[in-house]
Amino acid sequence: MSTLFPMPKLGLDMTSGVIVHWLVQEGAQVQAGQPVLEIETDKAAQELASPVGGTLARILKQEGEDVPCGEPMAVILAPGETLSVAADLPFSAALAAAPASNPMPRQASPTADPQPGGRIFISPVAKRRLRELGLDLEAVTPRDGKIGLEEVEAAHRRKTTGSGQVVPSSPSAPSISFAGNQPMSVTRRRIAEHMSLSARTVARVGLTLEADASNLVSLREKFSVGEKKISYNVLLASLVARALREFPYMNTQLDGEHILTLPEVNIGIAVDTPKGLMVPVLHQVDRKEIPALQSEFEALSGRALAGTIQVGDLHGSTFTITNLGSLEIETFLPVINVPECAILGVGAILKKPVVVEDKVVIRPRLGLTLAFDHRLVDGVPAGRFLQRIKQLIETAGKN
Repeated sequence: MSTLFPMPKLGLDMTSGVIVHWLVQEGAQVQAGQPVLEIETDKAAQELASPVGGTLARILKQEGEDVPCGEPMAVILAPGETLSVAADLPFSAALAAAPASNPMPRQASPTADPQPGGRIFISPVAKRRLRELGLDLEAVTPRDGKIGLEEVEAAHRRKTTGSGQVVPSSPSAPSISFAGNQPMSVTRRRIAEHMSLSARTVARVGLTLEADASNLVSLREKFSVGEKKISYNVLLASLVARALREFPYMNTQLDGEHILTLPEVNIGIAVDTPKGLMVPVLHQVDRKEIPALQSEFEALSGRALAGTIQVGDLHGSTFTITNLGSLEIETFLPVINVPECAILGVGAILKKPVVVEDKVVIRPRLGLTLAFDHRLVDGVPAGRFLQRIKQLIETAGKN
C-alpha cells in the first residue's frame, strides 16, 4: 500500500522542520529504517528513516523548505505499485500529481546544462531568495536540472566583487555596499524566532546578587580527578535542582490561563557551538549524583559541539542555566527560554575584598542573575528562590 512520509513531530514544541538534504533520489529503493533525509529543527540536525520499505516515488518537499509537522514530504510505493494509484492516497490528488518542485520556464543561461523538456525546477525557498537579492533567473546555474538555495547563493557570490560591491541586476537598480552580506542560516533563524517569541510574550524581570563561591570551588576540587574537572555548570545544576524542589512555583510553565507545575526537574545548560547557541537538557537532575550528571553533560555538550546532537537532546527542559564566566562577564540579564518560568545567568568567579565579621578579606565571588516571568511569579517569591540558590552555593558540600 502506498505510504505518505510526513514531517514528524519530534518534540512537544516542534512545529516544523527544515529539509537539509535528501540522502536518496526519486525512484530509489529504500528499506524500512533506512535514513532517507536530514532535517534541522531547534538547532539540531537529525536523519529521518523511511517508515516502510518500497520505492521513493515522489519527493514533495525540497531541500531548504521549512515543512510543518504532519505535512507530507514524500510518497513511498509498495513493491509492484506505480504512481497511478497515488489518487487513492489520503491527500489531494493535486499534491500527488505535483512535480517534485514547482516548475519554472527555462531561461537562457550560457552555463546551464540542457535538461529534457527545456524546463528547470526551482524550490520555493530559492524563489524567495532570488527576490530578496534582486537576481534574475538567468544568472543562476542549475544543478541536475534544479535550482535550490545553494545555487542562488553561488550566483549572488559571482555578482559580488572582492570589495563587497554588489552588481545591480538591472541598470536602474542602485549599487549597495556591504561590509559583509550572507543569509541567515537555518540555526540562526531558529534562534532569532525563539528570542523574538520570548521578547514578545514574556514579562521579564531580573534580580541580581553575589554569592561567596569558596565552598563551590572546594566542592569542584573534591570531585575533580587529575586533569578531569567537574563543570561548574553541573555543580550549579545540582544545587538549582534542589532549590526548584523546595520552591516548585519556579519549576512551572504557562499554558493558556493555567500555570503548570512540572513533575520533573530538567535543567538545560546553554552551550556555545559553531552552529550557534544550543541548550542540551539534563533530565531528572534532582535524582542523580554529580558524577552521573557530569558524564551526561559531557556526552550532550560533545554532541552539540560536533554537530551530531539529536532533537530529543534539546527538549523537555523546565529551567535553564547560562554561564558567561569564562568570558570574564560578571553579571548579565539572560533571555528566558520560553515557555519556562526562569533562567539563571552565571558570571565569573572573581576574587574580591568583602567584609566578614567586620574584617576585610579576599573571597571568590560569583555573580548570579535570575530572569523570571512576572506573569508566573512575583518578585518576592522569585527573590526567595534566588536567595536560596545563594545559600546552597555558600554551603556547598557542607550539608
